Amino acid sequence: MTQSNIKVLLVLATILILGGTFMYVYKPNVEEKEQLQTEIDELQAKYDDLKAQDAHREEYLAEIESNREYFDEVVSYFPATLDQEISVMFFKGVEKDKGNLQFDVQSVGLGREMLYYSLAPAYGQEAGYQCYTAQFPITYEGSYEGLKDFVDYIMNYKYRMNISSFNIAYNSTDETYSGSFLVNAYSVSGEDRVADTVSVNVDNGVYNIFHGGDDAADNTSSSHDADNGASIAGDYDILVALNNANNDATDGIILSAGGSDTYVTSADNSVVDVKVTVEEVDGKNMVTYAIGSDSYQMELADKELTVYVQSNERVDANDSNGIKFSVENSTDVPVYVKVDGDDTTSPRFDLGTKTGVVKVY
Repeated sequence: MTQSNIKVLLVLATILILGGTFMYVYKPNVEEKEQLQTEIDELQAKYDDLKAQDAHREEYLAEIESNREYFDEVVSYFPATLDQEISVMFFKGVEKDKGNLQFDVQSVGLGREMLYYSLAPAYGQEAGYQCYTAQFPITYEGSYEGLKDFVDYIMNYKYRMNISSFNIAYNSTDETYSGSFLVNAYSVSGEDRVADTVSVNVDNGVYNIFHGGDDAADNTSSSHDADNGASIAGDYDILVALNNANNDATDGIILSAGGSDTYVTSADNSVVDVKVTVEEVDGKNMVTYAIGSDSYQMELADKELTVYVQSNERVDANDSNGIKFSVENSTDVPVYVKVDGDDTTSPRFDLGTKTGVVKVY
C-alpha cells in the first residue's frame, strides 16, 4: 500500500469517527437537552401559574364553600327518595272536605322511579348523586276553589314538583269538577342525603279493615251483613231523607231521630255537608248530627248506631241537592249506614271521611 493510499484511508477513518460521534453522541445529547429544557419551561410556567393562584388561596376556598352551600340549597329542593309510602301520605294529605276548598283524590297511580341523570361528586365527596323522577297520575273530584288550591299546593310544595298535564270536566248539576292530573316528582340520592320518614298517628290492630276509617276499633262482622243492611230500613236510629229540593211538600234534606223536634234540614238545592259525631260524654255515648251550624244531639243507649238514608232519583236537571256524609266515631260503638233508592246516574249520597268503626251498605 502506497503512502498516498494510507493518507486517504486515515482521512476517511477520521471523517467516519467524527460523523459517528456527531450522529450517535453529540446530536442525541443536544436533542435530550432541548427536550429537558422544554419540560423545564413547561414546569416553570405551571409553577408560576400555581404560585400566582396560591396567592388567592383563601379567596378560592371561600368561593368553594359558597358554591357548596348553594349546591346544598339546590339539592334540598328535592327529597332523598320517592318512597311509595311517603307519596301515598302526601296525596292523602291534600284532600279537603270542608268549605269551598273541597278536593277528593279518588285514585293515584304510584309511578316507578327512573334514573335520568348522574351528578359527579361534589367537593369533599367520594361518591356523586343520582337523580330520579316518577310520574303520578291522579284522578280527582272537588270544587273549583279546591282545584285551584291543589294546583297552588303542588307548585309551592317544599320539594320540586310540577304538573305536566291535567283535564277538567264540569258537572253543572252539583257544581263539581272532576278530571285527572299527571304530576312529576323528583328525588336526588347521595351519601349525605337523609330520606323522609312517614309519621302516621293511627292505631293498629283493626279487626276488619273494611269497616271503618282512621282509628277504627276492633269489631266482628255485623248481623246486617247477611242482608246487606236491608234490616236497617225497618229499625234505625237516624233517618236521612233525600228528596227533590224544589218540591212543595217538604225540605229536600231532612235528618231525623223521631219527632219534628229532632229535625235538622236543608232547603238548599245544592250539596251540603252532613256530619255525624259519636263520642263519650260523662260516661254516655252521645250522637250529634249536623248540617252546617244546625245540629241535634241525643244519647245512644244501644250497642250500635244505625242510619237509614232514604234517597230518590233526581227529577230533572235542576234537581241538584245531595249530601256529603261524614262520620267521626271516637267510641267502640259501630256505626252502620244503609243507603236506599239513590239515583244511579247522579247519586245524592256521597261518602266523605270516616273515623272509627263505620260501615256503609
